[in-house]
Amino acid sequence: MTSGNLIRLFGLDGIIYFPDYPENGLNGSTASFLSSVGLPHDEIFTSTHLDLDLDEPNPVTLGLLMDLEGGEIPQTRRSWPVLGSLRTAVITIDTQSGAVHSYPEGSNTSQVLHRDIESFVFCLAEFRKLRDTKTGDSDNETLIQSFRTAVSALDPTPLNDEDSDWNIMLDEILDGMW
Repeated sequence: MTSGNLIRLFGLDGIIYFPDYPENGLNGSTASFLSSVGLPHDEIFTSTHLDLDLDEPNPVTLGLLMDLEGGEIPQTRRSWPVLGSLRTAVITIDTQSGAVHSYPEGSNTSQVLHRDIESFVFCLAEFRKLRDTKTGDSDNETLIQSFRTAVSALDPTPLNDEDSDWNIMLDEILDGMW
């Protein structure tokens, strides 16, 4: 995945770049990816914006968000940066392993959604391609199977759990809700 690929799909205004600074706590490959390739931002995934005018930008952390919403999480996860929201779930990243987690709305427990940030961004890009290709008379099952094949070839994690955010959205497409 390259920044150019994302810009072609989401436009220049549809990409958020995260500054790479030591205080963000991210492992090197994750920080490098977010600062050079970026993270899509659209109606499916709304990225958390940082105030880059600050001398030291502070990401929204999972601990801060859970405190605001009255939720509880393990102490080891409090410093995880919140990347944004995928429909009805908060998306955060494990600063040590780089795994992307989903916290469904109203839940204090997470689901590992992707093995790493590149897999997450790839999945967002493939979903965008699916949406851009889909028309009123599209064969949705074929489009979804193409999505599943492409995503599973890179990382099967997003589609392993039938209740994952991705599987729920794909089922909604098949049910004609999109």
